[in-house]
Amino acid sequence: MNKITRLMTVCAALLLIVPAASADWSDNFDSYALGSGLIGQGGWDGWEGSAAADAFVSDTQALSAPHSLLSVPTTDIVQEFTETSGDWIMTGYCYIPTGSTGKQYFIMLNTYDGGTSTFNWSVQLEYDSDGGIVTDYYSSSVTALINDTWVQVRAEIHLDINVYELYYNDVFLASNAWQDGSGVNEIAALDIFSDGGSAIYWDDFTLIGGGALEHTTWGNIKTLL
Repeated sequence: MNKITRLMTVCAALLLIVPAASADWSDNFDSYALGSGLIGQGGWDGWEGSAAADAFVSDTQALSAPHSLLSVPTTDIVQEFTETSGDWIMTGYCYIPTGSTGKQYFIMLNTYDGGTSTFNWSVQLEYDSDGGIVTDYYSSSVTALINDTWVQVRAEIHLDINVYELYYNDVFLASNAWQDGSGVNEIAALDIFSDGGSAIYWDDFTLIGGGALEHTTWGNIKTLL
């Protein structure tokens, strides 16, 4: 059996024992009208229902053409979920132009009820254009902010054991508890928030659950050849 045949055999075996990952939720903003506000489209809403917290559909930058989310200084826009168990991977891509100022945030919550102001935060990743750094709020882990290109943020969430790992540009930042004892082991919301920071762009959000292959699985194939 040659190497190519063995590789195909191993891959086929993995597909049999590992369920195929499926996108439980995704948004690339391409189906929305250019210039429109996101509130009321695709499940997006302003924080606590605030119309002033809107983000907008832009074609100035796009990872998947033609559109992306434009986050402006007043943006605080929320997508709600109802996941209560299992392993999940949330990814999104951010484009921050050179010359941007202020702070923007990628946030996930385990408890979100805009009607009763009941919240508990799990992920708070700060993009500080003035300092040129990206900081994980809970561990204070820092890495350099990258301008003028699309950069992935990824949270690998394990609800059943109350842990997640956070990555920026595939750089590991931290492993934190999903909730601190006052929240719940659930995925309740994604929040794209500008703390007065200048306009930046987001695109291609995906929340994948179930049988997603771990990153090491494919890397270990070579050991089986």
